[in-house]
Amino acid sequence: MADPDLRIDTDKPSRLKLAEQIDVLTMSPAQSRKLLKKIGTGVRKDTRENVKAQRTVTGGPMPPRADKKKRRMMRKMSKGMVTRLIGEHNAVVTWKNGGQAKVADRHHRGIDENFTARKAAKVYGTPNYGKPATPAQAKSLNQEGYRRRTARKRGKGKAVLKRVSQKWIRENMTVGQAGLVLRLMRTDSRKGKQQWTIKVPERPILGASPESADIYLTAMAQEALQQIKRK
Repeated sequence: MADPDLRIDTDKPSRLKLAEQIDVLTMSPAQSRKLLKKIGTGVRKDTRENVKAQRTVTGGPMPPRADKKKRRMMRKMSKGMVTRLIGEHNAVVTWKNGGQAKVADRHHRGIDENFTARKAAKVYGTPNYGKPATPAQAKSLNQEGYRRRTARKRGKGKAVLKRVSQKWIRENMTVGQAGLVLRLMRTDSRKGKQQWTIKVPERPILGASPESADIYLTAMAQEALQQIKRK
């Protein structure tokens, strides 16, 4: 899987006026590298603002979380970005941490992730099955129509199945018990899924909007012109 990066190239000022193109192309390598660093700083700032506002590079809203929780998406992706120079006229904006870069890439391009039970345990750890059932488990059991067998209050007779509250589930069932019951209700099997796929919608945050790109190109030309005038 390729790491996500935004490539910045001072060799292709195609949208600039001819006079400005000449100014840019006459920049020295040192001037070019300095300008690339400035543009990289601007891109990183734009990316942090996109995450904060939960919008994509085109200005649209990010697709929400699958679990509908309101926590900001990709909030960790606004940190750890760097600008790396490549030669005299190129640079990339990416992340210092390789693992963070891969996560960003998956969300940026909308790449589904395949999981196995072993991989999930490695990534998320093994749960404490003796702890009280989680609120999510209690909600899922309630939605699946879980009922507990209870004796009749009066007289004799067969026990009846009675719906229980999420609070009762959390107070009377463990993580392991709730997980087993959910698997039985959903798959009629004591063995959980051994592999599954997590769908990831596109959430492109790294890059520049057309408006920002024009600003960067204009700044590139102005910087080059100023350098020439100083000579």
